[in-house]
Amino acid sequence: MRSAHHRRICLLPPPPRRVQPPRAGAGAAAREYPTPYRGNAGHLPRRRVTTYYQVLELSEQATAADIRRAYLHWVRLTHPDRTPDPAAHARYLLVNEAYDTLSHPERRARYDARLRGAQPPALSQRPSRPFSGNAYQVLRVPYSASPAQIEQAYRRWKQTLHQNLIDPAMRKLLADVEHAYATLRDPELRRLHHEHLRTYQPPKRPSPFAAQYARAAPVARWLCRAVFLFGVLLLLDSLLTVDFAQERVVGTDRHFVYGRGGSVVEVFYWVKTQHAAFRSHADYAIGSPLHIRRSMIFRLVRTYQSLAETGSPVVAYATSKLMYVLPVFMTIMAALGAWPGATHKRAVDSAFPATGVALLILYFLTIF
Repeated sequence: MRSAHHRRICLLPPPPRRVQPPRAGAGAAAREYPTPYRGNAGHLPRRRVTTYYQVLELSEQATAADIRRAYLHWVRLTHPDRTPDPAAHARYLLVNEAYDTLSHPERRARYDARLRGAQPPALSQRPSRPFSGNAYQVLRVPYSASPAQIEQAYRRWKQTLHQNLIDPAMRKLLADVEHAYATLRDPELRRLHHEHLRTYQPPKRPSPFAAQYARAAPVARWLCRAVFLFGVLLLLDSLLTVDFAQERVVGTDRHFVYGRGGSVVEVFYWVKTQHAAFRSHADYAIGSPLHIRRSMIFRLVRTYQSLAETGSPVVAYATSKLMYVLPVFMTIMAALGAWPGATHKRAVDSAFPATGVALLILYFLTIF
């Protein structure tokens, strides 16, 4: 049995190639292995580790030889070929990271400097003013919390945050916890804090798309200004008309509108004169005299009347009601986006519908 045991020990793999740790340095050491491992070769106690020294179970004054011995010891205990336990494998990776940092003098010096800068913050004396935020929300206690509840919440937070003081965000949170606790345990500061909370407005969270809105805002504002100008031109066009008393027909084109079954459902003529063009259900002969009123800017026909026969009715060239509703909507949306005080988000959100409606109106102008 003894010889068999010695043979098994001899078959243990050599120290494995070290895993390159992330460049984050001290931040990578804030790990934990919450479950114990029991194997034939030893026992890993249940504990939390926050530094590379604790990973190897060494003091910060350990020599290079101590680090090497501890590394070989823990590698043989936690190597994946030795045990399939996931907790041991996680410890194995941490051991390699710790050794790769602590075995190199320059890396160890930088790491020790970061550790010295990660000492837990604490309030050495009573703060001069209460906490600027909401101390109750920081400690997660109700507004009617008793001193015992506040003390219990503070100790719970402090115990949790002290396990990962390598992370600057955790140190900042611990400083807030300390200040909030000092505020609520002092009766005078707590009273002042209550007065502060009556007018306190929590800071708004930045929009996740704020950067995208900021990049698109200049183009959106330019589009809104152009569309707004287009809306103003439509308004002027509806007010300014030109009268042609003796207009002659120079050409007509017949068009058919087909239904689903292929049958003709409508026939109309596209009538052209010297200064206008419009749709009509009447087929006018070339040279027929017409009395036409049309807009000045976009040349839209308002009314027309045949002069070939006495008493011919005046035909109002009425278009869809959308041609009156859409320009109003388009102009309002464009004005909201082009307004100098409009936010980036409002400019972009207004530019999309305003530009879409403007393109639709331009399409209508080409078919009427």
